[in-house]
Amino acid sequence: MLLCTVNVILLMPFFSRELDALFPVCNHPQRLVIKRSCCEFLRIILVESIPLYMKYDDNATFGTPVDKAWRDLLSMATNQVDVASFYWTLTGDDINMNSSTDLPGKDILEQLGALPSRNVSVRVVTSIPSMLTNSTDLQVLRQKGVQVRKVHFGRLTGGVLHSKFWIVDRRHIFLGSANMDWRALTQVKELGVVIYNCSSLAEDLQKIFESYWVMGHFNSSIPDPWPSKYDTAINKEHPLLLKADNVSSKIYITGSPPSFCPTSRTQDLNAILSVISGAQHFIDVAVMEYFPTTRFIHPQRYWPAIDDALKRAAFERNVKVRLLVSCGRDSDPAMLPFLQSLASLNYPAHNISIQVKLSIVPVGNQSEIPYSRVNHNKYMVTDRVAYIGTSNWSADYFNTTAGVGLVVSQHTPNWPWGTQALQGQLRAVFDRDWHSQFTVCFADLGHHPDCALSKG
Repeated sequence: MLLCTVNVILLMPFFSRELDALFPVCNHPQRLVIKRSCCEFLRIILVESIPLYMKYDDNATFGTPVDKAWRDLLSMATNQVDVASFYWTLTGDDINMNSSTDLPGKDILEQLGALPSRNVSVRVVTSIPSMLTNSTDLQVLRQKGVQVRKVHFGRLTGGVLHSKFWIVDRRHIFLGSANMDWRALTQVKELGVVIYNCSSLAEDLQKIFESYWVMGHFNSSIPDPWPSKYDTAINKEHPLLLKADNVSSKIYITGSPPSFCPTSRTQDLNAILSVISGAQHFIDVAVMEYFPTTRFIHPQRYWPAIDDALKRAAFERNVKVRLLVSCGRDSDPAMLPFLQSLASLNYPAHNISIQVKLSIVPVGNQSEIPYSRVNHNKYMVTDRVAYIGTSNWSADYFNTTAGVGLVVSQHTPNWPWGTQALQGQLRAVFDRDWHSQFTVCFADLGHHPDCALSKG
């Protein structure tokens, strides 16, 4: 009886009181119909971008291409599309580049611009400060009827709006590492998730979008506390309970920074620490940057929250930790000693296992394209949970910068790794990368022209 009540209330957070008045009996058939219709035909799809000319083995596991997922979402939109992205550069002209690899980005820009003519409302939020570019994307979209707001996170929190997500028809969502950038489709390694047909989760993410949207007003100020309409009934303590394709899922969305989270929203850092502390056998992490410090304030401060949690898991519970960190031409070499510190704790004889590798996307003949050829992933998978986020792992991303994350715990009859479970797909992608020719151990790094952390 309790499970039924919890399911209905969490799946219909906006109408729980009305439902209680209409259907006070937990197993009333009409309540069960409402519960099913909220996320009917639910699908959870792992998506990723593999940079051009990055060739894996023929039997490798891949997610659905990000550009295909975006095109599918735009083609099915009938009412409303809301997009949050740090910056916009969907054409090569935006960065003074003439490259045919921007064609997928141009196609996405064209489809977005065509939506208002189909009577589909489009709203965009982006960041101030942002990447310094000559982008005209937002001017083009405004001319076609798209509403655009820029949120001055520099003034509000001292950070940026680093979130990357879409909400389509308040029913489908995309969340992941990819900005609205043509390079995210063809030149940068990205990972995210699309969830189709779940209005409860979409409405929950909508609350975060609306908090950005209202802060896009001139001279806005962060409310304390946030009005109740931004509260959520879905969090770490009360995840959304769903079932699709014989897979039971517990899901919730996280947010940062703390000043943008009502008390009912699980903060992104707290979710990450909870996932780490709950792991029993393994923790696999793929992230572009890993710094147990602040990055953008001076003087810098030490910040060992995640670092200590990983070490504690390995030392106290003998959890096997694997950390895959990106290294590209623009990576900060100051990251190296922190990674070496973690790796130095690897002591298999005492059942302490912490392995660190660098992920290197080969540059090849694409060297003229700036800020590309990098692994931009931000995810973690354990024996119990999958986490997909939008933040790099350093202090500022959780304390001052806007980001979101998705936490998914699943159970299948073939547990633990049924192929239809997101956790299984994510682990397969991590293993693919960990054992590929594109990852390097410190001992084998030497001088690598495509990795700024390599020895000179």
